[in-house]
Amino acid sequence: MFHYGDGEELYWDQRHGEVRFVVPGERATLLCRIEAGALEKEGARGDDAASCLAAAQRCFEHITRRISDKLALGLTEPDGSVLVRARDW
Repeated sequence: MFHYGDGEELYWDQRHGEVRFVVPGERATLLCRIEAGALEKEGARGDDAASCLAAAQRCFEHITRRISDKLALGLTEPDGSVLVRARDW
């Protein structure tokens, strides 16, 4: 079980063009990733870190629901992270 926090720990990963946050768990740490394209659906400008971070903060509850859904279905990336894509929104 993961406790996602309140979204204060969000950060922008310029190299991958996505918002990220890390969630400590009982047995492992979970890297959560949100692609800029998903945040564009909430008005973010995909090439603007501040805009993407603001959108992710506003939509944090929605993001964590999508992450929980993906975890319940076993839909993680090869590296064990969870990526919320535009199609998941």
